[in-house]
Amino acid sequence: MARQEINIGAAPTGVGGDTPRSASIKINAMTQELFARQAQLGTAATQNVVTGSDDFTPGRVSMMGHAGWGSTPISKQPTDDANELPRVSGLFQFGNGGINLPNPFVQILQVANSGGYVWQTAKAMLDESVFTRGRRGDGLWSPWRAEINTSVFALGTGPGATPGELIGLSAAQTASPNKANTGLYSYYGHPDGVPGFTAVSVLSQAWGHDPQWRAQLSMAVSGDGIHFRQFSVNPGAAAPNWRSILHNGNAISGVLNAGPSGALPINSGLIERGGALDNWYFRFAGGLQICQQRFTGYTAGVTRNVAWLAAFADTPVAVFPNIYPSVDWDMSARCYGNSGSYFFMSDRTLNNIVTVTAIGRWHA
Repeated sequence: MARQEINIGAAPTGVGGDTPRSASIKINAMTQELFARQAQLGTAATQNVVTGSDDFTPGRVSMMGHAGWGSTPISKQPTDDANELPRVSGLFQFGNGGINLPNPFVQILQVANSGGYVWQTAKAMLDESVFTRGRRGDGLWSPWRAEINTSVFALGTGPGATPGELIGLSAAQTASPNKANTGLYSYYGHPDGVPGFTAVSVLSQAWGHDPQWRAQLSMAVSGDGIHFRQFSVNPGAAAPNWRSILHNGNAISGVLNAGPSGALPINSGLIERGGALDNWYFRFAGGLQICQQRFTGYTAGVTRNVAWLAAFADTPVAVFPNIYPSVDWDMSARCYGNSGSYFFMSDRTLNNIVTVTAIGRWHA
């Protein structure tokens, strides 16, 4: 009802005002309404409100913005520990570092219950990284773990760890392949440290269960090549050389000199071959080389020079397994050779067929 005004009359006796009875009726009506309304109030009507967004005194009434809800997160200092945040649900911000953080600049969403279990989600303020962890009832925290998204896993395109760098299958990079995150990265040209690999490529990186170790696989997109390496990220540990993966497309291809170490240079095949049916060679990665040449006709008393299609590192062993007709076998006794050619001379002038096969090494 509307407030009832009590007419107190003229001073000093109250002449013309409400009688004591009529005044009491009005007072009773209004106080009855007040007490009826008070009976409908909850416990919050008799409690104190919080003094700030970080006031977690039990029993106090929350206001808009308390614990960061509906306002800015509760600001924390570099000396504050994320493990020791109040065991409440709220929003917190570390804008200049802190203790037990996954990133120096994060905003943390925390959900807690009365049993001591806490869940924290930390969003990096300077990139798109998101981390989560939990606290068990016994007080032990799990490690921070990065959530998979288009930034840290390169599912699409996003900013990389280096300013101006992009990661993702559709965004080419030129930065070093020493990536900090598991994911897929694309390159125009080869990743750094892969000489001779000039195709558009995709780099796949994976971390093992032991955080010390990671493996990388570099796959050509516009060419035929695949390389891998695995290494430790301990301080001072050098990244090993990339290794080629041999397959049916590159096992028989150009063979490079392994040198004294015996390790094949990158992009080297296992077997190299060349030539045609009557003049060919096979070269093996270990150093073995076989050459063969077939020819017809020669002049009596004139030295014939057989040039190998591929040079040897030293004088090979050469044989004449097929000389036709057999009356010309005697010519094989007068022969000599070096790393580039073989020489022989015959007494015959017949149009005979000779096949020369040489076995030696093309490198030490």
